[in-house]
Amino acid sequence: TESNLNSSTVTGQIGRPGTAAAAAAGSSPAAGSRPATAPPANTTLPGDPDDPNQYPFWNVRRYRPLFNVDTKDVVWRVGSSFLGPLKPDFMAVTMASPDLYGPFWVATTLIFVTAVAGNYADFIAFKSEQKAAAAGGDAGSIHERQWYTDYAKMSFSALLFYDYVFVLGLALYFALRWFKSEIKLSNVWCIYGYSLTIFIPMAFVCIVPIGWVRWLVVGLATGMSGLFIVSNLKQTIYDAAPARALMLLGIIAGIHAALGLLLRLYFFHYRGAPEAAASG
Repeated sequence: TESNLNSSTVTGQIGRPGTAAAAAAGSSPAAGSRPATAPPANTTLPGDPDDPNQYPFWNVRRYRPLFNVDTKDVVWRVGSSFLGPLKPDFMAVTMASPDLYGPFWVATTLIFVTAVAGNYADFIAFKSEQKAAAAGGDAGSIHERQWYTDYAKMSFSALLFYDYVFVLGLALYFALRWFKSEIKLSNVWCIYGYSLTIFIPMAFVCIVPIGWVRWLVVGLATGMSGLFIVSNLKQTIYDAAPARALMLLGIIAGIHAALGLLLRLYFFHYRGAPEAAASG
């Protein structure tokens, strides 16, 4: 009897060759293979400590991916922003990994650079006015005046650049979402923030007390940065609202032109200087 049971057991196992193998395969994965339920290497599961979406919106750890860039990334993005319309693929390259590190520091740097350069250029114009008055025999009236640092330039530049990047970017985002666009707010902020990079060297050049040079430099910087914004947002806008794309692009370009004009007339227009009176 024991021999028959052993024979039956062996026969049953031999008659179903796939049963044991299937059970073994289902219970333990092959060496070096990834289980079918494992997530991709570059994703996080809900509840994972590395998942930023588990944190509430007021927790800074939720926005950690927006600052997860290295020097190589930032240098490439800054350099690309200088190329204006020659770099229309900036949006495509940064679509999956926009950052706010670069836009925040570009805007912050521009606030200080513009205010300092504007005040220093104003000081140069004031000294030129003193020399011209002394040469004309009217030194008394000019020496009664004193030059002072205009700290209002600092606060105004902070209001201007932070609002331009983040408030105007937010308004454009809501407009695009109204037209059912899938663009993310971080993508819009990334484009607008990096577009201002070219204004940093422009501010230093505008210290030169020559009116037509200032107009030329501000015009070139405004045109290049404006074309950078338009060329990168054009496809997204046409996909979302083809019937109103030209109107939206025109509004974007017009607001950007107004930014350049404001920079020229407020920060780099020196009232009272002989050169300013002659050439603006």
